Amino acid sequence: MAAVLSLLLVVLISHAPSAFPATTTEATTGLRVAITRTDSPSSFTFKERFHRAVERSRRRREVLKLAKSSRHDVEAVFKWGDSEYLIELAVGTPMQPITAILDTGSDLIWTQCMPCIRCLPQPSPYYDPSTSSTYSVLPCSSPSCSGVQHFCTQALCQYYTSYGDNTETNGFLGTETLTFGRKRVPGITFGCGSWNNGTLSNSTGIVGLGRGSLSLPSQLHPRRFSYCLTPDKSTSTGHLFLGSKAKLGRRHRGGRVQTTPMLPSPSAVPFNTYYYLPIQGISLGRTLLPIPKTAFQIKKDGNGGMIIDSGTQFTIVDPAAFHVIVKKISSLVHLPVAELTNESLCFSWTPGLHPLPEMPDMVFHFDGANMVIPRDKYMFLDPDDGFCLAIIAMDGTSILGNYMQQNMHILYDLESNSLSFADAQCDQI
Repeated sequence: MAAVLSLLLVVLISHAPSAFPATTTEATTGLRVAITRTDSPSSFTFKERFHRAVERSRRRREVLKLAKSSRHDVEAVFKWGDSEYLIELAVGTPMQPITAILDTGSDLIWTQCMPCIRCLPQPSPYYDPSTSSTYSVLPCSSPSCSGVQHFCTQALCQYYTSYGDNTETNGFLGTETLTFGRKRVPGITFGCGSWNNGTLSNSTGIVGLGRGSLSLPSQLHPRRFSYCLTPDKSTSTGHLFLGSKAKLGRRHRGGRVQTTPMLPSPSAVPFNTYYYLPIQGISLGRTLLPIPKTAFQIKKDGNGGMIIDSGTQFTIVDPAAFHVIVKKISSLVHLPVAELTNESLCFSWTPGLHPLPEMPDMVFHFDGANMVIPRDKYMFLDPDDGFCLAIIAMDGTSILGNYMQQNMHILYDLESNSLSFADAQCDQI
């Protein structure tokens, strides 16, 4: 690996800075960035997509269990299926367009780079740092280098990051000007990945929005950011808002704004990058489900609790909570059971043969706020394959997935450490 990366050094060495790059100060104006979805592969049926998502969830749980073994070598993210949201931006001077996966569950911003020693297919040309007048590779002595697993190559900061689905990226950490619409932001630390493996689902890299020092919010220093995700089968565009553009007001156009405090994140890596929510319980209709309190408790090793994640499709809960939810839903849905395992629940459904059952709202009760989830955001429907619960069971940390977050404007207030949300038509914001 070191030998082949020496090719990249020829390009990068002329861009090594003579001093530390200027850091980005607190954002005084807001940013608005369009969010689109990856193209879902038509060759997969709903059940195949469902089981692929379950498998990605299992890999994530395995990664979380490994987190205690190393400080930096695990990024607890599972991605790259049919459920990602993308943002479009540009890198460098002159600008080179990239399309990156939006991820609140990780920190590093990175894109594939020329010269490509090993790169994955992507929809646009690979970013070429040799043509940019604003690119600088960072030295190992840079404080930013300590924010990611790294080693030194000729005193330059070479990073390595792997993800829960075995996707990995290796290259040099540098600084560059990023452009969001008409807004140019200089001095952003990012990874220039020249050796990449796995799959990126029609994107060029990742933009991390987590709590770590190298995430986009941590570098831009906005007091808040928000996003609004369009529905699963929609071709419309949602948006990411940062700084002054991120606001809900007392009453959002889509409904009443509710706010809950976010819990302090555990200190252990990678849990310290996640946004934890103070979940108190779950109701289905007027029935508060008898879920044990221990199902959502944060443990001393960092596991447990519930996080919110833009990059996870299905909501994941502890098996103790899952079995209670399944029992209640099974009593409401009078359809033949097509699949019932320790991880998932699906019913057989044929248009014209069985009416689609009416079902009450599901409510996630947080400290001071209730998130109302209608049937079509906690159940999946596919005319050919079935009627399935969009919640799966896994040991460890529970995750509020992006399927339940669709058509909901969600605001992360980093100053007050709180999360606000309101129903919305995300293609109209």
